[in-house]
Order: sequence, then C-alpha cells, then structure tokens
Amino acid sequence: MFQRSFNLGSLQEIDSCLEDAELHRQAALSRSILIQFFASDLEPSEVPGLHERISASFPQAVVVGVTTAGEIHEGGVIQHRTVAVFSFFRQADAVMHACACRRGEEESVGLRLAEELLADGSLMPIKGLLLYATTGRMNAAGLLGGLQGKFGDAPLFGAGAAAYHNAEQAWVFANGTVYRDGAAIIAFRGSELEIRVHPYLGWEPLSRGMTITEIGDPTLIRTLDGIPAADVYEKYLGICGTERFFEHMLEFPLMVDRQGSLLARVPILREPDGSLRLVADVRVGEEVRLSYGNPKHIVIETSDIERKMGDFRPEGLLLFSCYCRRIYLQEAADRETAAFQKFASSSGLYTYGEFYGQGDNLQLHNATMVAVGMREGASPPNITQSDEKSLALPETETKQMEMTSRLARFIGVVVGELEQANAELREIMQTDSLTGLFNRGQMDKLLRQRIGEMEEGDCLSVILLDVDRFKAINDTYGHLAGDEVLQQTAKILRRHADGREAAGRWGGEEFLLILPGIGSDEAVRIAERIRRDLESGDFGDIERVTASFGVTSAMPGEETRRIFKRADEALYAAKHGGRNRVVSFRS
Repeated sequence: MFQRSFNLGSLQEIDSCLEDAELHRQAALSRSILIQFFASDLEPSEVPGLHERISASFPQAVVVGVTTAGEIHEGGVIQHRTVAVFSFFRQADAVMHACACRRGEEESVGLRLAEELLADGSLMPIKGLLLYATTGRMNAAGLLGGLQGKFGDAPLFGAGAAAYHNAEQAWVFANGTVYRDGAAIIAFRGSELEIRVHPYLGWEPLSRGMTITEIGDPTLIRTLDGIPAADVYEKYLGICGTERFFEHMLEFPLMVDRQGSLLARVPILREPDGSLRLVADVRVGEEVRLSYGNPKHIVIETSDIERKMGDFRPEGLLLFSCYCRRIYLQEAADRETAAFQKFASSSGLYTYGEFYGQGDNLQLHNATMVAVGMREGASPPNITQSDEKSLALPETETKQMEMTSRLARFIGVVVGELEQANAELREIMQTDSLTGLFNRGQMDKLLRQRIGEMEEGDCLSVILLDVDRFKAINDTYGHLAGDEVLQQTAKILRRHADGREAAGRWGGEEFLLILPGIGSDEAVRIAERIRRDLESGDFGDIERVTASFGVTSAMPGEETRRIFKRADEALYAAKHGGRNRVVSFRS
C-alpha cells in the first residue's frame, strides 16, 4: 500500500496532482485506487467535471469526497483548505456504493447498501468499511441499523459531512454525483490487507444524571427531567439562546450511558421551543450528563493510541475527529494529530459525527477522534517510534490544563457525593426501615404508576395480607419476636416476587403486593403459596404464624382507593371467615 496527500486551495487545483509522476508509477503497480477529498468548500456543479478529469488520469480510481469543518494534512490541522488523499492498494480491492438517503429512509438505505456490497461476487474477505454520510440531516442510527450484523467483525469507520458555518452546505460526493442527503460506503477486500481502528474520547461526565423524558425523533431531545432540554445549558452553564449557542454547546456535549459505554452527543441546534437537535441518536429513558473535555486526557494521554499505531506499523492513516475537539483545543488541536505522521501519511477531517463499530455494535460517535491505520502484508521493519518527549506540552499550557482538570475533577467528585447522598435519602423515603420493603407511600405511588400504564385488556392484581393475632404474639413473646415475624414475612414475600411484582409494608402487620400482568385467579394461587410458606415457616419460639389474605384485580384507569377498598373488604372477609385463608373480591 502507498498513500500520499496534497494540501490544495480548492478542488480545481487537482490537475497538478494528476500529473504527478510518482502517483502514476504507483497506479501501474496497484490493483485498486481510492481518492478522497476533504473539502472546506464545495460547488456541486464542479464535481462531474472533476470526476471526468480524474478518470482520464486514473480510470480505475474510486473517488469520494466529504465537506469538513476543518482539515488534517500530514498530521497538521489546517482550515479552509481541501485535502486530497491518494491511496494505492497492491492487492486489495476498494469497492464503493452510494445512494441518496432522506430522513425516514435510513434503515432501508443501509440494508440496500449492505446487499449491494455483499452481492459483488468477490471471494476476498471484507476487512473494513469506510462510510461517509450527511449525518446532520438524517437519523444515522437507522442507517447503521441496516448495515449492522452483515459484515462479521470487519470494522466500520468514517465521518459525517460537516461545514464551517452553514450545516445546509454539508455534502457527500461519490464519483461524479453529489448528495445533499445521502451516503457512500467503500468496502476494502483483500487477504493481505490489515486495518486497525482506535477511537478515543477524552470527554468525561461532569453534571448529575438527567433522564431523557421526551424526544421528537431519535435526534431531537424535547425534555430532560421534564423541562426543555436547552434550559439545562442555561441553568448550569449560563449558555442562552444566542447566535453563538451552537459554538458554546460544542464544548459541553451530553454524555449518554448506553449499555455500559459512554457516548457523547453534541447538540447542533436549539429549537425555539427549547428542544435540542443532535447529530447522533438518543432514546427516551436514557440517562445523560453534561460533560467536559479533560485537556490532560485529550492531549497528553493520546500517546496511548499513537503507541498502538506505532506497534501496528501502518502504511497509511486516516483521522476522523469531531468538530468540537478543534473548537475546544484551538491552537493546541494539532498536538493530538501531529505524532501520527511519524508512522505514515496521516490526513483526515473534522466531522459532524464519527462512525465506528463492529458486528452488531455500530455507532455514530461525537466528540471522538477515530484513528484508522491500513497496511498490506507484514509489518514493515524499522518504523519510526513515537517520541514521547515530542508529545509534551509547554509548561505554561500543562499547568493551565492541569488546573482545569483538577477543578473539573473536584466538581465531579462533589456531584458524585451529592448523588450518593440523594440516593440514600430516596431509599430512606421509599423503604420501611424494619423490613427493607417499600413503605406505604412508595407502594401507593407504584400502584398509581402501574394503573396509569395499563391499556385495554391488561390485567393487574393486588394482594393485601395481615399477620393473624399479631398483638398476641407481641404480648406473649415480646416486641423483638414480633419484629422478627415481620422480617421473616418480608423475606417470604421477596421470594415470591420475581422482579415484576412490588412488595411493601402497608402498615403495622399488613403487607401489600402489586402484581402487574397477573389476573385474579393466578393472584389467588400466589397468595395460597405465600400462606402455606408462612404457616410452615420457622419462627423460633413461636410455634405457628399464619396470615389472612385479600385479593382483587384492577381495571385500566381505576382509582386506587377503590382497589384498596375491595382488597380490604376481601381481607376482612378472610379474617372473619376463620383466618389463615385467601379471599378474592373481583372488580
């Protein structure tokens, strides 16, 4: 493999590259050629002519391009330029498919692209996939959903088209076609081709956790904890709805905890109603936090990725870095990109989202840098190793970053302590201290919630039980023995709650079970099993403990007081019918 990049003023300066003798020599030795353009500005009408000129010089070349919010050339950060990257593969194939993709069509387009790639008839294994898409105007999660699980463990990587000022001017082009809304994907096939991908975040959670309570679509958050999402930025950071709202938000993306992995989500637009438009997807019920860029992690500890790439020994490198990293790091931005040039020709762009994943876990990331190394064949010898001293920052910058990191750590620790204290307080407010079950207030709240979730045809039952002759137990054996009876009863109830049910102490020696999805007949059987376990239980010196049970079912939308009234009447009937029995009153 051979890779070379060029720093151009515009796409029209490509002619000088097309006459380069070394490129033509490499083309004669290569099976396939990939030419990529990372363009700060793009005039769509010029693309067909550009493709014709390239095809005349390199007829076998695959040509793809994407607009940027910053460019990376030979490891250095540049702006308002166009970077052309020529990659020559001796043995591997680079095959591209592209199509338009409007909002609502994303998953079907992903499926179509996957089918086209898998139907090309090649026997060589797919080693990686490069994806460019107009992420600012689509639900990229849907596109990835159509692609995931189709290519084994081959890594997928790439970028969302970006723009310096006007997001409407973010484009992707494939060969001679420009897509305002679309995607282009390149499959790399070859038995000798090796691809290594390393993502790196460096942003860390800062605020307390907030729940996404309403979305308009997968990339539009309406409310967090029930308030307009944009109000969070004004409340905690003083970022109001000004013209520079987007620039300020870039430095503090939201962090989503998804299945144990932290994903950044950068807002790109504040809607008039306070909703936040994102590039990447979110889901109702997910917990998010405001996050900050830890300068120490972003710049100083990027040496870890550089060491890994040094060990891999690539012949070509692509860097996809989020626009917010350039805004946040400013003059120091090239400190996280420069060292890659030591290993191979390194070029890339600043994006509106970074694609990375494998198998069934394909994600659009934000605030992330994704480094992609490629080579054909075995590792070349005598590669230049990373000089860690060259990565060191000037002392003044290091001190400033260290101070920022320590201040953010202090805030994070304080937030963690407050969240722990709040969690303990919530547990105290919700839990009965003697039995460890929910208390009456929490059980009442849970029942109202479950009733509100019911739809026509759903079922829900409750069991109200009372320990028989409990006063006599206290009088005969003492209050400590009575407490032990209540605790043992709670343990029995927990054994019969399989995760869906909620058990609580209703008051004194009364307990309540809420059974969503369970009809009255099954609830009676559950009550009978609990009754038998109590009757045969070991209560120490107390020879026998029994309880009486009242069972009833609920209707969707029914008032909770009516449910409790029926359960109480059923319990009363069980008591006056001889105790140690189950009585059911149907709704």
